[in-house]
Formats: sequence, C-alpha cells, structure tokens
Amino acid sequence: MRRRARILAVPTLAFHIDVTRPADRELLVRATWTGTEGGEAEFFLPTWTPGSYLLREYARHVSTVRAFAPGTEDELPCEKIQKNRWRAATRGGAVELRYRVYAHELTVRTADVDAHHAYWNHTCALLWPVGQDRTPADIVVDHPLGWRLCCSLQHEKLEEDGRARCTLRAADLDDALDAPVLIGDTERRTWSVDGVPHAIELDGLEGVAPPPSMADDLRAICETAQAVFGEELPYESYLFQALFCDQGYGGLEHRNSSTLLMPRTSLTTEKGYREFLGLAAHELFHAWNVKRLRPAELWSYDYEQENYTRMLWLMEGWTAYYDDLLVARAGLSTQSTYLASMAKNVQGMRSAPGRFALSLEESSFDAWIRLYRPDENTRNSSQNYYGNGAVAAMCLDLGLRRATGGQRSLDDVLRQLWRETYEQQRGYELEDVRRAVTEVGGSERFEELREMVAGPLDPALEDVLSYVGVRLETRDDGKPFLGIAFRANSTFVASVTRDEPAFRGGVAPGDELLAVQQLRVTSESWQTVFAAVAEVGAPVELTVARRGVLRTLEVTPAANPGRVQLVADEDATPAQQEARAAWLGATRATAAHG
Repeated sequence: MRRRARILAVPTLAFHIDVTRPADRELLVRATWTGTEGGEAEFFLPTWTPGSYLLREYARHVSTVRAFAPGTEDELPCEKIQKNRWRAATRGGAVELRYRVYAHELTVRTADVDAHHAYWNHTCALLWPVGQDRTPADIVVDHPLGWRLCCSLQHEKLEEDGRARCTLRAADLDDALDAPVLIGDTERRTWSVDGVPHAIELDGLEGVAPPPSMADDLRAICETAQAVFGEELPYESYLFQALFCDQGYGGLEHRNSSTLLMPRTSLTTEKGYREFLGLAAHELFHAWNVKRLRPAELWSYDYEQENYTRMLWLMEGWTAYYDDLLVARAGLSTQSTYLASMAKNVQGMRSAPGRFALSLEESSFDAWIRLYRPDENTRNSSQNYYGNGAVAAMCLDLGLRRATGGQRSLDDVLRQLWRETYEQQRGYELEDVRRAVTEVGGSERFEELREMVAGPLDPALEDVLSYVGVRLETRDDGKPFLGIAFRANSTFVASVTRDEPAFRGGVAPGDELLAVQQLRVTSESWQTVFAAVAEVGAPVELTVARRGVLRTLEVTPAANPGRVQLVADEDATPAQQEARAAWLGATRATAAHG
C-alpha cells in the first residue's frame, strides 16, 4: 500500500520559465514544489482555458518531464499517469520538475515564441501540484534584453548576465492561469479612467502605424462600459495585449487583462479599426460579465475537464450585444454602422435553421462538442450563442425600454444581477436572472426572454425594432436560390441548408459542383452561370462529382430570402427618435478614423 503523503505547514511553489533562446520555439520550465513530507507529489496541466470552451489538450506540447532533488542533478523517479498528470518522488518533501513546452501556435489561447516575441497562457506551461489550488507561486521569467514583459500579475524586473529577469507573483492557481505573458519590442499606449491605469501593448505591427486616437478611443470605450454597471471599475489596472499578424482573429478575456489577435492591416482602414475597437470592447466587457459576474456552476473552475453551463447565451451573447453598442455609445461609430453590424447577427440567425433544432440553452451546454468543433451540419443542428444571443439580448433590451417608457433597460438588469450575486460573492442562477429582469421590466419580459433561450429563436423583430424607429428590410431577395455554401475558392460544397432546394434535391456536403444545365462552372464563374440559366420554380440540372463518381441531380431553385438590413426610419416619430438616441447613445453623425 502506498504511504499517504503529509502536507507540510508552509508549502512553497516556484516556477522558472526561460525564453532566452527564442529561436528554439520553446519554453524551458522548472517547477519547484516544497510541501509534501515523504512519498510522492502529483502534478497536473490544465486541459482547457476559461473563456474558450473546448478541451485543448495542452499536454501534447509538453516534453518528457524529469524530476530532481531541488538544486541538484540527483534525478528522482517520475512517471506520467494520465494524459495531463505526472507523479514524482520527493526528497525531504521537495521536488524540482524540468520540462519543455513547444510554443509555435499564435492564438489567444496558446503559446508562441520566435525571434521577435514570446506569448503564452500559463494554462499551457504550469504543472501545478494537485490539491494545492490556493497555494501562491512565484513565476520567474528570463528573456532577451531589449524586450519588455507585459502581464497583469504584479512583477519585479531586473537585468543581469546579458538577460532580463522578471518575477511574477500569483496569489493562487486561478490568479496564475488568468494572466498571460507577452514579451517583445512592443509599442505601448496608456490612459486612465477614474485614476485607474490602463494600457495596451501592441505586438507584431512591423511598421504599421496605429491610429493616433487609439488611447483616447479605448478610454472612451472603458468609460462607456463602466457606465453600464454604474459602479467603480472592478479592477486596479487593466492591460490589453494586442497581437498582430498577417491573418487571424480572436480575443480572450482575463480578470484584469485580455488578449486580442487581428491582422496588422486592420488598423489602416476605417472598417478594420472599428472591428478592432469592437473586439477590444467585447473582451473588456468580460471584465464584468464572465470574469466576475458568472453562473454558479462556473464560480470555481475544474481545469481538467468540461465545465458545463446553459448560460453562454448570457455570458457571450449579451457581451456580443454590448461590444459594438459600446463603440456606438462612445461616439466611435455612426447609427447606420451599428445597425449594419446588428443586421449581420440577424442575418446569421435567420439563415441558420439550427435555431429551430437546438435552443440557446442547449447550444450553450453543447459548446464543448459543437461550437468549437463545427462541421458541415452545424448550422442545421445548433445555433451560435454569440450572434443569436446578441439578437435575444437586443430584443430583451428594447422590450424593457418599451415596457418602462424608456426609464429602464438591460443595463439595469446587469446592475441588479451584479449587486445580488457578484457583490454577494456568489454565482448567479436562472432564478437570479428572472428576479432581475422582473424587477426591472415585469414578469412578461422574463417570459419573453425564457421563450427565446429555451425554445426556437424566432422573435418578432419588426415589432421589437419599431419602438426605436428602425425598419427591418431585405435586399436582393427574389432571385434564384439553392441554399448551399462552397469551400473557399472552389465549387466543393461546404454545407447544405436543411429544407432548402439543394437539400431537397439531394446535394450533399463534399460534392464538387461541375456544371449547371451542362454548362461548366468554376468558383469564378458559378454565380454568373447560375444567374443566367436558373429561374425560381424551374428545375435545373446539376452535375456533381461525389466520391469519385459523376452524378446528375435535379434541383428546383426557390426565391432568395434576401439580405437583412436594419434602417433608421426617416419618418420615425419624435418619440421613436428619442428612444433610438437613448438606446444608441452618442453615436456620431458621420464615421471618423484616427
């Protein structure tokens, strides 16, 4: 029988991460644990990162883990016992683990090291002693001189022996895993809100100049986000880590920071810069909604397995609703620009029949196996709780405004939920949401919300939008339509929309469309040829290659439902115009780009 280890009175944990040889594309890690008397110690590496609901299996990038008596070359027994767990012998209650982490994946969730920068989430790198989640840790980082280390953890810096050294101090496991590290020759912009320091570190711009107004624009967004909750800022400082490359897009929230990933050229166009501000607003809003205000089932994280919730429509959907809205309220976009961004959400909702197959609650619960693992049938079988959740949030917000004569809104629901749950140091449940919505706008508003998130999502948008004098219009409708989407730059079918003409005619994902009415088509000519020979209600012959065999299918085009647009009604009443102004805030009459 294995002897049970005893925990010493004052356990200590320290990590040393060396990136002084960035060309190796590795983190060299030493983890020193002193806390187990006799026997063995067990360590684990997280399998996922909060905010990104998929098991990422970070252990696949960890080399062989070796154990030593601390400060010596005396090797101790160490074995891997699970995909992400290791057991090591200790000497005098202490052990030092040595291992490498391969770092060549530039995303907001992972690790990337090269000759120009280093970025990593600690979820990829820190082997933590099992059962010691509340143990504080020092994380010492060595990196090349001339690079600046940027992290939301408290840290001390010094230079020695031709390299820079920085010591980060984490209060516990949650603290360590919620503070990614960026090191490089970054550009820094700073500002303050109510005396609270904020900064953005810009990495990878390669000579692309950020807009001169960036700090002022981000300050305006921070102030606008703060106004939603009507409280002091919930953090003592905030850091945006902005990664730029040739392509890619994403963001990940943390308690006192966030990481943004976008093409560097996005800062050079009005549209791209507005998208950058929207992404920054989204991740910043998470400092309230998700990092602090969150469901009871996610109040404490289990970093080794799926953490299920049915509330991602609120966590991500409501945040997706507020992101572009904050940009508009901050005066950084026009009403028409905001309405165009919201129209994309409506278009996405209406074009995906999965909203009738799986509710927002069910899609939230299934995030681990659906949203982050899409296939050709995802749009038919599930729904996106980001965009569709944003549509539901808009409907709730405008319904609350209408029911209260413009006196209350979704802002008030969030404030109420914040006071009743987060400030009481607990996570919320659906009953808390019911009480908050009911107190702000009455029980009917909650029943409308419940209908949207627990059943098919099909809100009466025309009526909802009429309160603020906005019309829902469709453009390019009535043309022949099949209901298929192609893979990029090809005529290979990526997806077929359920119950649309191509679906009924037998077209399948993976088919290569070769001809329409015996006319050869390519990715460049498809639309032109189809428009020339197709009529609504008249069968057309499609020639496809399916798994190496030519097939002929007969498909009858339907009328295209068109592209959704949200348009401010020029004939809106003064009351509607006033309601719209209260909803969208200080939007500019014309767009501006710094």
